[in-house]
Amino acid sequence: MASAKKGAGRRAAELFSALAPKKAQGGNLVLRVMRGELSLTVTFWIFCVSVPLVAHLLFSRVIYPILDVHTWYGSSLFIIWAALSLLYGAVACLGLWRSRKNFRGSKTWADLAGLFAAAGAAGAAAYAVMILTSWHMLLNL
Repeated sequence: MASAKKGAGRRAAELFSALAPKKAQGGNLVLRVMRGELSLTVTFWIFCVSVPLVAHLLFSRVIYPILDVHTWYGSSLFIIWAALSLLYGAVACLGLWRSRKNFRGSKTWADLAGLFAAAGAAGAAAYAVMILTSWHMLLNL
């Protein structure tokens, strides 16, 4: 029974070794994520939690304060950011949804990941709409 459970060190090693290129898989990281080839743990914590959090903090704390939305490049950056966030959200949520089939742990975690993938896709769409709405409101100031 103790052999069925993994320790924290073993799980951490699994988490980081999953990103290492394998001879059989290889290829583009975006395609690997989208196909669900990475583990559920890596897909969830890195691509669905960490990357969006860092990207949002970067945009809201670094890029946004120096933007002037009344210029062509400021407006363009707002639109590009919304499109990229929507595209990234679709890729990450699709990858999370597909990585559930290879998960060997509890079925509950795989089901929760599916629920998070659906909610994350809706959240990515809402985030893109909020960015575009704030851009439109800033133009009218």
